[in-house]
Amino acid sequence: MNRGERGLSLSTEFVVLLPALMVILALMIGAGRLALARLSVQQWAESAARAASLARDPAGAQAAAHAVVTSDAAGASLRCVGGWSLTVDASALALPAGSPGQVSTTVACHVALADLALPGVPGEIVVDATASSAVDSHRGRRP
Repeated sequence: MNRGERGLSLSTEFVVLLPALMVILALMIGAGRLALARLSVQQWAESAARAASLARDPAGAQAAAHAVVTSDAAGASLRCVGGWSLTVDASALALPAGSPGQVSTTVACHVALADLALPGVPGEIVVDATASSAVDSHRGRRP
């Protein structure tokens, strides 16, 4: 094989491998952005659980958790398709003072795949997280 033929085969290999390398790079970027989305939603759930556990009644816990997630979501670079959803279990706040318990929150966010990977990719993925926070058993509560 002379030198000219080998140079041609290298450029052919490059042309064949380049699209595969681009796909691998796009998948790595998408996986990284998905991990960041999961971390953001987990942080929202943890902040909401902490805020809800400081409330004195279940209604106040719901309001506090909602306010925290609204604030966190507004400051985040993550865009939820159709907004986010929040579920708060603050039944421990209805127990009499001195009773131990936990408040738990679940936050879900529908994220467009086009926002995570390459523009134009159809579909969406649900990113959700659950967190809990202990209720101070000696803090006064309102039923």
